[in-house]
Amino acid sequence: MATIFKRKGGSAWLIQYFDGSGRRREKSSRTTDRRAAERIAHKLEADAALRREGVIDGRQERFSEEARKPLAEHVEAYLEHCRGRNITAKSIYAKKSHLEWLMRKTRATRLSELTLDVVERALASLTLDGKAARTVNTRRESLRAFGNWCRKTSRVDSNPLALLPKLDEHRDRRRIRRPLTDDELARLLDVAGQRGRRAWYLTAALAGLRRSELIRLTWASVNFEDGVLTIRDGKAKREDLVPLHPELLEELKRIYPPNALPSTRVFPEEVTNRTRTEDFKRAGIELLDKQGRVADLHGLRATLGTRLARAGVAPQVAQRLMRHADYRTTLHHYTMLSLADTVAAMKSLPGGGATRPKTTPPEPETAAPDPQQIPQHSAHDDTQPVATSCRVGASGVPQPRAHKSFAEDDLCEATQRSAKQCAEDEPELLAAHNGLGNRRSILLSYGRIERARRIARRCASGARWNTLSTARNERPRRPAASEVLVQKEPAARTAASSLRPRSVDRWCSRHAGSKRCVTAPRRSVSTQ
Repeated sequence: MATIFKRKGGSAWLIQYFDGSGRRREKSSRTTDRRAAERIAHKLEADAALRREGVIDGRQERFSEEARKPLAEHVEAYLEHCRGRNITAKSIYAKKSHLEWLMRKTRATRLSELTLDVVERALASLTLDGKAARTVNTRRESLRAFGNWCRKTSRVDSNPLALLPKLDEHRDRRRIRRPLTDDELARLLDVAGQRGRRAWYLTAALAGLRRSELIRLTWASVNFEDGVLTIRDGKAKREDLVPLHPELLEELKRIYPPNALPSTRVFPEEVTNRTRTEDFKRAGIELLDKQGRVADLHGLRATLGTRLARAGVAPQVAQRLMRHADYRTTLHHYTMLSLADTVAAMKSLPGGGATRPKTTPPEPETAAPDPQQIPQHSAHDDTQPVATSCRVGASGVPQPRAHKSFAEDDLCEATQRSAKQCAEDEPELLAAHNGLGNRRSILLSYGRIERARRIARRCASGARWNTLSTARNERPRRPAASEVLVQKEPAARTAASSLRPRSVDRWCSRHAGSKRCVTAPRRSVSTQ
């Protein structure tokens, strides 16, 4: 239950009560009327009971409480948060100036007054005043970061500034840097060498270091043995390794102090922009050329990217040397090729047909016929071509070896070995011998496996069989090629007897009509 009381010497009534989380609270009623203070105490007690029961959302109450605070108080809390994140003083000063400009421009005193349309009109006024798109986008990022921080810390329910539109910077570039030519870079190094600043410009031109990175560079980051430069706490907040150019490595060795500590800076005295401008003028370098491009210290970084492109370095490699997150940044902002580069590339191309050297056209090669298109021989042909190996197609081109058993390999090799012997001993059996492949396929495809084995067993036992048969015209048939082969080759007898019916059937179904062996006509035969 809420209680009201007065402190000694005080005029307003104080109220003590328990909030929705059960903690004791004390609040001033800001009134000297006891009855009014009691009504306020009852109201606070009732609200606490509703919060404990979940009727009132505590988040909405916090949003209402934060909305009543002054905007300047939120801005100061945000800047304190930035200082605790080790953000540079220059960045914190820029954020502070951007937020103060927003409060002056919109005359906002509460967070609820920073609506999307109000802030968008304030940024549009910068464009009307002639500010560049990059300037407007920089302030936009500062305001969006402030809105995101307010949302994360439960000061607002959502960030309306997250929907601020971004301007196109490519169409409104006010400051375009240009790379230095080789002659300008040589003159700059000569002028800087006379004043002890050669290593500063050489590191920026051959290692691509930014001004802030040059200032923070220490001797602990320079590895003379491996020729590698370690960049720590750079723009990307990561650790990068950059290989050192031989000329830069020799220059760093020359200026290395004998008793230097690892934490000693490589450049104790930084080169200011005013000194850099004077060095550029002494070297005869135009600070602003006819195209409106400027030459400054960061232009030496663009010089490195352009020289890498002219050397033919791949964009992905140049991206790693420039330490960019995306190679498109390297191509769009740090690779600036001139008309001389395009002219040289065009001259390197070969000419058209008029300037092309005359060459003798090569003689057309006779293409090997497709084995599938070779016609089959007729059953009544008197002569057949000499049998070839099963591993050689009808066109003479070796065919890829299929999955065959050892018995099938022996039978194919026996076919080739017996061809000449059949021609010498029995010329009349040459045609039958050449038809071995198709003869065997016919026998096996029609289920004559047992017959082929029976013939092989008879031949192995030394018995000869009668191969005379009659067709419709009752003419005696020629001995089958398989019978001749079994008689002539012992290896064929072993192969034929070792073939299993199932493996032979699979081989025949795969190689039916493949022309791997010279085939004979299909005709029904019988053995008496």
